[in-house]
Amino acid sequence: MSKRNRKRNILLSILAGIVGICLVSILLNKTYRTTFESLPETDRLMLTELSKLYNNFEQSSDQLWNEDYRFDTKPLLLVRTTKDSGLIRSEGFAVNVPMQEGIFAEEIKMPESMGLPKVYRISRFSPTTLSAWFPANFGTLNLKGIETMYFKYYPKMFSDPTLYFNFSTFLLHEGFHIFKQKDWTYDTNGAEHIDNYPVNEENYALMGIEFKLLDQAMAENNPQRIQQYLRDWTVVRNYRYYKWPQLIGETKAEAIEGSARYLEYRYSKLTGGNLMVLATKQEPYHVTFMQAYDFIANGQAESPSFLERSVRYETGAALELTMDKANLPWKEAIEDVPGKKPGITPYEILSNYFKMNDLTTIESQLGEIKEVYDYDALRKQGAKIVKQVNIE
Repeated sequence: MSKRNRKRNILLSILAGIVGICLVSILLNKTYRTTFESLPETDRLMLTELSKLYNNFEQSSDQLWNEDYRFDTKPLLLVRTTKDSGLIRSEGFAVNVPMQEGIFAEEIKMPESMGLPKVYRISRFSPTTLSAWFPANFGTLNLKGIETMYFKYYPKMFSDPTLYFNFSTFLLHEGFHIFKQKDWTYDTNGAEHIDNYPVNEENYALMGIEFKLLDQAMAENNPQRIQQYLRDWTVVRNYRYYKWPQLIGETKAEAIEGSARYLEYRYSKLTGGNLMVLATKQEPYHVTFMQAYDFIANGQAESPSFLERSVRYETGAALELTMDKANLPWKEAIEDVPGKKPGITPYEILSNYFKMNDLTTIESQLGEIKEVYDYDALRKQGAKIVKQVNIE
Protein backbone atom coordinates (compact mmCIF):
# COMPACT_ATOMS: atom_id res chain seq x y z
CA MET A 1 0.00 0.00 0.00
CA SER A 2 1.36 3.39 -0.97
CA LYS A 3 2.11 6.04 1.65
CA ARG A 4 -0.64 8.23 0.17
CA ASN A 5 -3.25 5.46 0.45
CA ARG A 6 -2.16 4.70 4.00
CA LYS A 7 -2.74 8.34 5.04
CA ARG A 8 -6.13 8.35 3.34
CA ASN A 9 -7.17 5.17 5.14
CA ILE A 10 -6.05 6.57 8.48
CA LEU A 11 -8.05 9.74 7.84
CA LEU A 12 -11.11 7.73 6.81
CA SER A 13 -10.76 5.59 9.93
CA ILE A 14 -10.63 8.70 12.13
CA LEU A 15 -13.69 10.17 10.40
CA ALA A 16 -15.54 6.88 10.72
CA GLY A 17 -14.66 6.80 14.44
CA ILE A 18 -15.98 10.34 14.96
CA VAL A 19 -19.19 9.54 13.08
CA GLY A 20 -19.57 6.37 15.16
CA ILE A 21 -19.12 8.25 18.44
CA CYS A 22 -21.70 10.85 17.34
CA LEU A 23 -24.22 8.20 16.33
CA VAL A 24 -23.79 6.25 19.58
CA SER A 25 -24.16 9.46 21.60
CA ILE A 26 -27.30 10.45 19.69
CA LEU A 27 -28.77 6.96 20.16
CA LEU A 28 -28.02 6.92 23.91
CA ASN A 29 -29.56 10.37 24.33
CA LYS A 30 -32.78 8.97 22.83
CA THR A 31 -32.91 5.70 24.77
CA TYR A 32 -30.83 5.84 27.98
CA ARG A 33 -31.88 7.43 31.30
CA THR A 34 -34.97 9.22 30.02
CA THR A 35 -36.64 9.72 33.39
CA PHE A 36 -35.68 12.15 36.14
CA GLU A 37 -35.07 9.35 38.62
CA SER A 38 -32.58 7.63 36.29
CA LEU A 39 -30.48 10.73 35.56
CA PRO A 40 -26.96 11.18 37.00
CA GLU A 41 -26.88 12.90 40.41
CA THR A 42 -25.55 16.23 39.15
CA ASP A 43 -28.37 16.51 36.60
CA ARG A 44 -30.97 15.67 39.25
CA LEU A 45 -29.52 18.26 41.62
CA MET A 46 -29.57 20.87 38.87
CA LEU A 47 -33.20 20.19 37.90
CA THR A 48 -34.25 20.19 41.56
CA GLU A 49 -32.63 23.60 42.07
CA LEU A 50 -34.22 24.85 38.86
CA SER A 51 -37.62 23.66 40.08
CA LYS A 52 -37.18 25.55 43.36
CA LEU A 53 -36.07 28.67 41.51
CA TYR A 54 -39.03 28.52 39.09
CA ASN A 55 -41.53 27.94 41.88
CA ASN A 56 -40.29 31.01 43.74
CA PHE A 57 -40.58 33.18 40.65
CA GLU A 58 -44.04 31.82 39.90
CA GLN A 59 -45.27 32.52 43.41
CA SER A 60 -43.22 35.56 44.49
CA SER A 61 -41.75 37.39 41.49
CA ASP A 62 -42.78 40.71 43.09
CA GLN A 63 -40.39 39.96 45.99
CA LEU A 64 -37.49 39.35 43.60
CA TRP A 65 -37.61 42.07 40.92
CA ASN A 66 -41.21 42.75 39.95
CA GLU A 67 -44.30 40.97 38.64
CA ASP A 68 -43.21 41.50 35.03
CA TYR A 69 -39.81 39.79 35.29
CA ARG A 70 -40.59 36.08 35.24
CA PHE A 71 -37.33 34.21 34.93
CA ASP A 72 -39.29 30.97 35.08
CA THR A 73 -40.59 31.60 31.56
CA LYS A 74 -37.26 32.33 29.89
CA PRO A 75 -35.72 29.91 27.33
CA LEU A 76 -32.74 28.03 28.77
CA LEU A 77 -30.28 25.35 27.76
CA LEU A 78 -28.56 23.91 30.83
CA VAL A 79 -25.32 22.15 29.88
CA ARG A 80 -23.31 19.89 32.19
CA THR A 81 -19.53 20.18 32.20
CA THR A 82 -16.82 18.99 34.58
CA LYS A 83 -15.56 22.37 35.83
CA ASP A 84 -15.83 26.16 35.61
CA SER A 85 -15.82 27.28 31.94
CA GLY A 86 -15.52 23.63 31.00
CA LEU A 87 -14.74 22.84 27.37
CA ILE A 88 -15.81 19.18 27.57
CA ARG A 89 -19.60 19.16 27.78
CA SER A 90 -22.37 16.61 28.12
CA GLU A 91 -25.92 16.76 26.83
CA GLY A 92 -27.98 19.86 27.54
CA PHE A 93 -31.45 20.26 29.00
CA ALA A 94 -33.76 22.65 27.14
CA VAL A 95 -36.51 24.33 29.16
CA ASN A 96 -39.12 26.83 27.94
CA VAL A 97 -38.16 26.10 24.34
CA PRO A 98 -40.86 24.71 21.97
CA MET A 99 -38.95 21.51 21.28
CA GLN A 100 -40.29 18.23 19.95
CA GLU A 101 -38.75 14.81 20.18
CA GLY A 102 -36.47 14.25 17.21
CA ILE A 103 -33.05 12.96 16.26
CA PHE A 104 -31.26 15.26 18.72
CA ALA A 105 -33.95 15.77 21.38
CA GLU A 106 -35.68 13.51 23.87
CA GLU A 107 -38.24 14.57 26.47
CA ILE A 108 -37.27 13.65 30.01
CA LYS A 109 -40.18 12.42 32.10
CA MET A 110 -40.29 14.66 35.16
CA PRO A 111 -42.28 14.31 38.40
CA GLU A 112 -45.35 16.56 38.29
CA SER A 113 -44.57 17.72 41.82
CA MET A 114 -41.51 19.60 40.52
CA GLY A 115 -43.72 21.93 38.53
CA LEU A 116 -41.28 22.33 35.66
CA PRO A 117 -42.31 22.92 32.06
CA LYS A 118 -41.37 20.18 29.59
CA VAL A 119 -37.68 19.30 29.78
CA TYR A 120 -35.88 18.03 26.68
CA ARG A 121 -32.39 16.55 26.72
CA ILE A 122 -30.46 17.76 23.68
CA SER A 123 -27.59 15.73 22.24
CA ARG A 124 -24.16 17.24 22.70
CA PHE A 125 -23.72 16.89 18.95
CA SER A 126 -26.84 18.83 17.99
CA PRO A 127 -25.70 21.32 15.31
CA THR A 128 -27.73 24.14 16.89
CA THR A 129 -25.93 23.86 20.24
CA LEU A 130 -22.34 23.45 19.05
CA SER A 131 -21.43 26.95 20.27
CA ALA A 132 -22.01 25.69 23.83
CA TRP A 133 -18.72 23.77 23.45
CA PHE A 134 -16.83 27.06 23.78
CA PRO A 135 -14.92 27.50 27.08
CA ALA A 136 -17.43 30.01 28.50
CA ASN A 137 -19.88 29.57 31.37
CA PHE A 138 -22.82 31.13 29.58
CA GLY A 139 -23.94 32.85 26.41
CA THR A 140 -26.77 32.79 23.91
CA LEU A 141 -27.59 30.61 20.93
CA ASN A 142 -30.53 30.11 18.59
CA LEU A 143 -32.74 27.16 19.47
CA LYS A 144 -35.92 26.60 17.48
CA GLY A 145 -35.73 30.17 16.23
CA ILE A 146 -35.57 31.56 19.79
CA GLU A 147 -32.62 33.36 21.35
CA THR A 148 -31.83 31.01 24.23
CA MET A 149 -29.45 31.39 27.12
CA TYR A 150 -27.06 28.49 27.59
CA PHE A 151 -25.59 28.02 31.03
CA LYS A 152 -23.00 25.50 32.19
CA TYR A 153 -23.24 23.69 35.50
CA TYR A 154 -20.82 21.26 37.12
CA PRO A 155 -20.61 19.14 40.31
CA LYS A 156 -18.79 21.69 42.49
CA MET A 157 -21.74 24.09 42.11
CA PHE A 158 -23.76 21.71 44.28
CA SER A 159 -21.17 20.12 46.57
CA ASP A 160 -18.86 22.98 47.60
CA PRO A 161 -19.64 26.11 45.57
CA THR A 162 -17.49 29.22 45.59
CA LEU A 163 -19.35 32.27 46.93
CA TYR A 164 -21.72 33.66 44.31
CA PHE A 165 -21.08 30.64 42.05
CA ASN A 166 -23.61 28.13 43.28
CA PHE A 167 -26.05 27.08 40.57
CA SER A 168 -29.06 29.29 41.37
CA THR A 169 -27.11 32.41 42.30
CA PHE A 170 -24.85 32.38 39.26
CA LEU A 171 -27.72 31.53 36.89
CA LEU A 172 -29.91 34.32 38.27
CA HIS A 173 -27.13 36.91 37.99
CA GLU A 174 -26.13 36.14 34.42
CA GLY A 175 -29.71 35.51 33.36
CA PHE A 176 -30.63 38.99 34.59
CA HIS A 177 -27.90 40.45 32.37
CA ILE A 178 -29.12 38.49 29.35
CA PHE A 179 -32.89 38.75 29.72
CA LYS A 180 -33.68 41.84 31.79
CA GLN A 181 -30.75 44.09 30.95
CA LYS A 182 -30.59 43.23 27.27
CA ASP A 183 -31.46 46.81 26.28
CA TRP A 184 -29.89 48.64 29.22
CA THR A 185 -27.18 51.00 28.01
CA TYR A 186 -25.27 51.90 31.19
CA ASP A 187 -22.19 49.97 30.08
CA THR A 188 -22.29 50.98 26.41
CA ASN A 189 -18.94 52.05 24.94
CA GLY A 190 -17.05 51.37 28.15
CA ALA A 191 -19.09 53.83 30.25
CA GLU A 192 -18.08 51.90 33.38
CA HIS A 193 -14.38 52.48 32.70
CA ILE A 194 -12.62 55.16 34.74
CA ASP A 195 -9.61 56.94 33.27
CA ASN A 196 -7.09 58.56 35.64
CA TYR A 197 -8.54 57.03 38.77
CA PRO A 198 -7.85 59.47 41.66
CA VAL A 199 -5.42 57.52 43.83
CA ASN A 200 -5.28 59.92 46.76
CA GLU A 201 -6.15 59.82 50.42
CA GLU A 202 -9.01 62.32 50.12
CA ASN A 203 -10.91 60.17 47.63
CA TYR A 204 -10.41 57.05 49.75
CA ALA A 205 -11.37 58.90 52.95
CA LEU A 206 -14.61 60.14 51.40
CA MET A 207 -15.26 56.63 50.16
CA GLY A 208 -14.83 55.50 53.77
CA ILE A 209 -17.61 57.87 54.85
CA GLU A 210 -19.84 56.42 52.13
CA PHE A 211 -19.12 52.94 53.47
CA LYS A 212 -19.96 53.95 57.05
CA LEU A 213 -23.26 55.41 55.90
CA LEU A 214 -24.13 52.32 53.87
CA ASP A 215 -23.32 50.10 56.86
CA GLN A 216 -25.68 52.13 59.04
CA ALA A 217 -28.41 52.12 56.41
CA MET A 218 -28.09 48.35 55.97
CA ALA A 219 -28.38 47.77 59.73
CA GLU A 220 -31.33 50.12 60.21
CA ASN A 221 -35.01 49.29 59.76
CA ASN A 222 -36.58 52.68 60.40
CA PRO A 223 -37.38 54.16 56.95
CA GLN A 224 -36.85 57.78 58.08
CA ARG A 225 -33.42 57.05 59.52
CA ILE A 226 -32.43 55.07 56.43
CA GLN A 227 -33.45 58.04 54.28
CA GLN A 228 -31.19 60.30 56.36
CA TYR A 229 -28.22 57.96 55.91
CA LEU A 230 -28.90 57.81 52.18
CA ARG A 231 -29.20 61.59 52.02
CA ASP A 232 -25.80 62.03 53.69
CA TRP A 233 -24.37 59.35 51.38
CA THR A 234 -25.68 61.33 48.40
CA VAL A 235 -23.98 64.50 49.69
CA VAL A 236 -20.62 62.72 49.86
CA ARG A 237 -21.06 61.02 46.49
CA ASN A 238 -22.04 64.31 44.84
CA TYR A 239 -18.94 66.01 46.18
CA ARG A 240 -16.71 63.21 44.94
CA TYR A 241 -18.19 63.60 41.45
CA TYR A 242 -17.84 67.37 41.49
CA LYS A 243 -14.17 66.95 42.37
CA TRP A 244 -13.42 63.92 40.16
CA PRO A 245 -16.02 63.79 37.36
CA GLN A 246 -14.40 60.69 35.84
CA LEU A 247 -15.67 58.65 38.80
CA ILE A 248 -19.19 58.70 37.35
CA GLY A 249 -18.31 55.31 35.87
CA GLU A 250 -18.77 53.87 39.38
CA THR A 251 -22.48 54.49 39.25
CA LYS A 252 -22.81 52.78 35.85
CA ALA A 253 -21.35 49.62 37.37
CA GLU A 254 -23.67 50.01 40.36
CA ALA A 255 -26.65 50.05 38.00
CA ILE A 256 -25.61 47.06 35.88
CA GLU A 257 -23.81 44.75 38.29
CA GLY A 258 -25.46 45.99 41.47
CA SER A 259 -28.92 45.21 40.12
CA ALA A 260 -27.92 41.67 39.10
CA ARG A 261 -26.36 41.13 42.52
CA TYR A 262 -29.47 42.63 44.18
CA LEU A 263 -31.54 39.84 42.61
CA GLU A 264 -29.18 37.26 44.12
CA TYR A 265 -29.65 38.73 47.59
CA ARG A 266 -33.42 38.96 47.26
CA TYR A 267 -33.60 35.32 46.20
CA SER A 268 -31.37 34.21 49.07
CA LYS A 269 -33.53 36.06 51.59
CA LEU A 270 -36.73 34.66 50.09
CA THR A 271 -35.43 31.09 50.30
CA GLY A 272 -33.78 31.34 53.72
CA GLY A 273 -30.21 31.43 52.43
CA ASN A 274 -27.16 33.14 53.96
CA LEU A 275 -26.07 35.20 50.97
CA MET A 276 -25.95 38.92 51.76
CA VAL A 277 -23.94 42.00 50.85
CA LEU A 278 -20.18 41.29 51.02
CA ALA A 279 -20.86 37.64 51.72
CA THR A 280 -18.54 35.21 53.48
CA LYS A 281 -18.88 31.47 54.09
CA GLN A 282 -18.51 31.76 57.87
CA GLU A 283 -20.90 33.30 60.39
CA PRO A 284 -22.13 36.01 60.40
CA TYR A 285 -21.87 35.23 56.65
CA HIS A 286 -20.80 38.73 55.64
CA VAL A 287 -18.48 41.61 56.49
CA THR A 288 -19.44 45.26 56.64
CA PHE A 289 -18.19 47.80 54.14
CA MET A 290 -15.95 49.34 56.79
CA GLN A 291 -14.50 45.98 57.74
CA ALA A 292 -13.64 45.38 54.09
CA TYR A 293 -12.21 48.91 53.83
CA ASP A 294 -10.00 48.45 56.90
CA PHE A 295 -8.85 45.01 55.72
CA ILE A 296 -7.73 46.61 52.45
CA ALA A 297 -6.06 49.59 54.16
CA ASN A 298 -4.19 47.27 56.53
CA GLY A 299 -3.06 44.91 53.77
CA GLN A 300 -5.10 42.01 55.19
CA ALA A 301 -7.42 41.23 52.29
CA GLU A 302 -8.28 42.31 48.78
CA SER A 303 -6.08 44.44 46.57
CA PRO A 304 -6.94 48.18 46.63
CA SER A 305 -8.09 47.70 43.03
CA PHE A 306 -11.20 46.06 44.55
CA LEU A 307 -12.37 49.57 45.43
CA GLU A 308 -12.27 50.74 41.81
CA ARG A 309 -14.92 48.43 40.35
CA SER A 310 -15.57 45.12 42.12
CA VAL A 311 -16.99 46.81 45.21
CA ARG A 312 -19.64 48.44 42.99
CA TYR A 313 -21.43 45.09 42.74
CA GLU A 314 -21.92 45.44 46.49
CA THR A 315 -22.54 49.20 46.85
CA GLY A 316 -25.06 49.05 43.98
CA ALA A 317 -26.95 46.18 45.60
CA ALA A 318 -26.76 47.84 49.04
CA LEU A 319 -28.21 51.08 47.68
CA GLU A 320 -31.10 49.21 46.07
CA LEU A 321 -31.79 47.09 49.15
CA THR A 322 -31.80 50.15 51.42
CA MET A 323 -34.02 52.10 49.02
CA ASP A 324 -36.46 49.20 49.35
CA LYS A 325 -36.36 49.49 53.14
CA ALA A 326 -36.75 53.28 52.97
CA ASN A 327 -39.80 52.94 50.69
CA LEU A 328 -38.12 54.89 47.89
CA PRO A 329 -39.37 53.81 44.43
CA TRP A 330 -36.48 53.09 42.09
CA LYS A 331 -37.01 50.05 39.83
CA GLU A 332 -39.01 51.80 37.16
CA ALA A 333 -36.50 54.66 37.11
CA ILE A 334 -33.46 52.39 36.72
CA GLU A 335 -34.89 50.41 33.81
CA ASP A 336 -33.40 51.66 30.58
CA VAL A 337 -35.73 51.46 27.57
CA PRO A 338 -33.87 52.76 24.47
CA GLY A 339 -36.01 55.00 22.31
CA LYS A 340 -38.62 55.42 25.04
CA LYS A 341 -37.01 56.26 28.37
CA PRO A 342 -33.41 56.55 29.56
CA GLY A 343 -32.77 54.80 32.83
CA ILE A 344 -30.97 56.49 35.69
CA THR A 345 -28.53 54.96 38.16
CA PRO A 346 -29.11 54.49 41.91
CA TYR A 347 -26.93 57.54 42.56
CA GLU A 348 -28.96 59.64 40.12
CA ILE A 349 -32.24 58.39 41.61
CA LEU A 350 -31.13 59.49 45.08
CA SER A 351 -29.65 62.76 43.83
CA ASN A 352 -32.97 63.62 42.17
CA TYR A 353 -35.00 62.52 45.17
CA PHE A 354 -32.99 64.67 47.59
CA LYS A 355 -32.67 67.52 45.04
CA MET A 356 -28.88 67.70 45.20
CA ASN A 357 -27.77 70.33 42.71
CA ASP A 358 -26.05 73.14 44.63
CA LEU A 359 -22.33 72.75 45.28
CA THR A 360 -22.21 75.39 48.03
CA THR A 361 -24.90 73.58 50.02
CA ILE A 362 -23.23 70.24 49.41
CA GLU A 363 -19.86 71.51 50.66
CA SER A 364 -21.51 72.98 53.76
CA GLN A 365 -23.29 69.72 54.58
CA LEU A 366 -20.16 67.71 53.84
CA GLY A 367 -18.28 69.58 56.57
CA GLU A 368 -20.82 68.45 59.16
CA ILE A 369 -20.76 64.87 57.88
CA LYS A 370 -16.95 64.76 58.07
CA GLU A 371 -17.06 65.67 61.75
CA VAL A 372 -19.63 63.00 62.57
CA TYR A 373 -17.75 60.22 60.77
CA ASP A 374 -14.17 60.99 61.90
CA TYR A 375 -12.81 62.09 58.56
CA ASP A 376 -9.28 62.56 59.94
CA ALA A 377 -9.01 58.89 60.88
CA LEU A 378 -10.31 57.92 57.46
CA ARG A 379 -7.64 60.08 55.79
CA LYS A 380 -5.00 58.07 57.62
CA GLN A 381 -6.54 54.85 56.32
CA GLY A 382 -6.75 56.46 52.89
CA ALA A 383 -3.04 57.21 53.00
CA LYS A 384 -2.37 53.52 53.71
CA ILE A 385 -4.44 52.53 50.67
CA VAL A 386 -2.49 54.98 48.48
CA LYS A 387 0.76 53.40 49.71
CA GLN A 388 -0.47 49.94 48.80
CA VAL A 389 -1.57 51.06 45.34
CA ASN A 390 1.90 52.50 44.73
CA ILE A 391 3.52 49.25 45.86
CA GLU A 392 1.43 47.29 43.37
